[in-house]
Amino acid sequence: MLYYTKTIEHTLKEFETSENGLSAAEVDARLKKYGFNVIKIKGEPLWRKIVAPFANIFMAVLAVAVIVSLIEHSYLDASIIGVIMATNAIIYYVQRFSTERILRSLQEYRKQTVEVVRGKKITSVASNELVPGDIIILNEGEKVPADARVIKESSLRVDEAQLTGESEPITKQTHPLAEGKEVYERTNMLFQGSFIVSGEAMAVVVATGNHTEFGKLAGLAGHVAVKSPVQKKIDKLVSQVIVAVLFLATLAFALSIYRGISMAETIQFVIALSVSAVPESLPVAISVVLVLAMRRMASKKALVRGMSAIETIGSITTIATDKTGTLTQNVLKVQDSWEPKWGSGKLTTTLALAVNRRQEKTYDPLDVAFNSYAADQGAVSPKGAPMTVYPFDSSVAMSGNIWHHGNEYDLAVKGAPEAILSRSDITESEKEEAEKVLHAMTSEGYRVIAIAHRKLKNAPKKLHDLSDKDKLEFAGFVAIADALRPEAKKAIESALGAGVSVRMITGDHFETAFHIGRQLGMVTSRDQVFDSRRMHHMDDEELEEAVNNTLIFSRVIPENKYRILTILKKRHITAMTGDGVNDVPALSNSDIGIAMGSGSHIAKDAGDIILLDDNFKSVIDAMHEGRTVAANIRRMIYYLLATNAGEVLTAISALIAGLPVPLAPVQILWVNLVTDTCLVIPLGLEPGKESSMKERPRSLKSSILSRFMVSRLILVATVMAAVALGSYVFFSNKFDHDYGRTIAFNALVVMQWASAFAARSDYRPSFSRLKVINIPFYIGLTIAVGLQLLALFGPLGNLLHVTPVAMNDLVITSVIAFVTLFVVAELHKFVGRHFFQKGDHRLVANTTPDMVQ
Repeated sequence: MLYYTKTIEHTLKEFETSENGLSAAEVDARLKKYGFNVIKIKGEPLWRKIVAPFANIFMAVLAVAVIVSLIEHSYLDASIIGVIMATNAIIYYVQRFSTERILRSLQEYRKQTVEVVRGKKITSVASNELVPGDIIILNEGEKVPADARVIKESSLRVDEAQLTGESEPITKQTHPLAEGKEVYERTNMLFQGSFIVSGEAMAVVVATGNHTEFGKLAGLAGHVAVKSPVQKKIDKLVSQVIVAVLFLATLAFALSIYRGISMAETIQFVIALSVSAVPESLPVAISVVLVLAMRRMASKKALVRGMSAIETIGSITTIATDKTGTLTQNVLKVQDSWEPKWGSGKLTTTLALAVNRRQEKTYDPLDVAFNSYAADQGAVSPKGAPMTVYPFDSSVAMSGNIWHHGNEYDLAVKGAPEAILSRSDITESEKEEAEKVLHAMTSEGYRVIAIAHRKLKNAPKKLHDLSDKDKLEFAGFVAIADALRPEAKKAIESALGAGVSVRMITGDHFETAFHIGRQLGMVTSRDQVFDSRRMHHMDDEELEEAVNNTLIFSRVIPENKYRILTILKKRHITAMTGDGVNDVPALSNSDIGIAMGSGSHIAKDAGDIILLDDNFKSVIDAMHEGRTVAANIRRMIYYLLATNAGEVLTAISALIAGLPVPLAPVQILWVNLVTDTCLVIPLGLEPGKESSMKERPRSLKSSILSRFMVSRLILVATVMAAVALGSYVFFSNKFDHDYGRTIAFNALVVMQWASAFAARSDYRPSFSRLKVINIPFYIGLTIAVGLQLLALFGPLGNLLHVTPVAMNDLVITSVIAFVTLFVVAELHKFVGRHFFQKGDHRLVANTTPDMVQ
């Protein structure tokens, strides 16, 4: 319907509603008729989800192995390979289901609430419960929850870039329009997914869910998964491994034929070797680890909106943070006030009139504090709502209200002292007196707000429309304080210890910023604080030098914040916090945008991480989690590549040396299944180490594995091959081929357990990790050991070509295999601690936190 062509009265009549809203019974009836206000995106078909684990090169290779086994009448081998294929598919289904379930649960944190008029009362409801005919109230920074026809507005401007691609905010109005208007020309309509940039509105909902303009577009396309940087690196690594495996498979095939092994046996062997060599389960395993990390971070009040943010937050080198609510408790209280003798004598009355209020209510913490103080001082709270509410305008550094009394308009404003003093009708001596009082208040660490008023004959549409001739009547100063969060100072110290510099960016006065910074241990002298008003007089080179050497910025306006961020990004991976509409450019342009949970919807939509408790400590917790996840992913990759390389090297070395192949194809597949399934994901859930927050951040461009870890990988794989081949040669000569193969098979599995134990730390001795409990790891290890015992002594033995061996031989070779590999890995760590880690440039203990490159 073309609601933009209809008058407000016709639109309300068509939906059988009014400005008093719908009744509860009518809402229930419409909810049943129209459904929930949810956009249903075309999902992946069920058949594709079922086929997914089989639609890859590895399953195709195994399918060929099954066919070859059936042709050769090796029905047992065919059955075993079929079971392995089914097991891999089941693991894939379980992992995918778990991942999707966790992601759905995280969506609960992001539900939007909206103010609605129902039964003549204003109430807050979940946006998905809106129905056509609902009367909604929207304010600056909020996300439009459904398509709606504007029925009232005040200085309303809307960002519709997500729908129309138009970057400039659109001014909205209430009058009907002619037909034939495009979406971006419908200036009396609000569309789902857009944001209120300034002003406020009352509107009637005309469409919900997939019937909205945004819903029609979103319903046409399915969800496109965006891979994180680490996932892209893994995909590239797997591709490189596949190329290497193709070469090794060709070599193994040629050597097998040359050795006179039958074609069928050769094909089975090469297929098993190829499948075991490639870490095909790694991408899915990493997705599981990342999603579980998202859930852990959400429990710590940091809601991650995308997997890539987890890796980035662990690599940041500087944090540019706001003060209010992040480093402080955002519980404001008036501590002092000053009303000059030569002033208007109406400080508390003007303060009550300047409080921004909607529907006779006050929401902003600053306004709540002012409202409470004015009431305590005996000021009579004005009845009703102001004629016009002026939200904070950074161009004039003021906010306020205008009240209509008879033929005159009473303007009451509050804002930055410098801005209001410059617009006030005062003498130079009076201004000097006010500035002295201002300096005294700010030196106490107070945030100081100036109050003024004026009678006008005409009401300006916006505050910046005030003429310079319209001088204000200065009423006085009000000083407020916001207590620091008790954990803020320690959190900053943790960041500094991790090689991450912290910069406080605030709109507060210079002295206030210095006082707070000194309390937090960030600065010791005033020359460490930068007054951002100086930026207007500095060229880019001067400003860059100042920014790079400053940790506290005062008197910052949104344009300054964006410029500071741009400079910081030249040398740093930067995290930026923000909560308002004006913070969106900086949040969007930062490497990692961190929005406050109490902030505007548009800021939260622009952020990569949302702090549900607005606490700076949550940023540090998220950073630690990001570093832990990155370390665990490297641990998983190292373990898989080392064990797979050990299997391949064992087989290739035997062929080159002219020895019989020490492992049957099904044994190779068994080793691969048991190690990949049982121990990879548990290693990815290893608890974080304390030292991770005493190291410099790793670059996002750095290799997944360091050269030192690659050298360990090669060493461990070589030891695996040497011990397995040595065991085979010794016992096959002493007994027979089957006996030697069983011993080698078991030794290889045991060495992979030892490798998993050693992989729990990069440099520290493995015994130091025993006190760090990783329950999933011990569960996975128990399952792996149990399955191996079934293979050796249970009904699986015949299926896996395992022959009975003496218990003494089995125990002794198991101990030798475990101890040998474990000792080699620990010796490598010892060398690393004493010759590599000492010179590691990433260690930052006892170093200054500034300017990490």
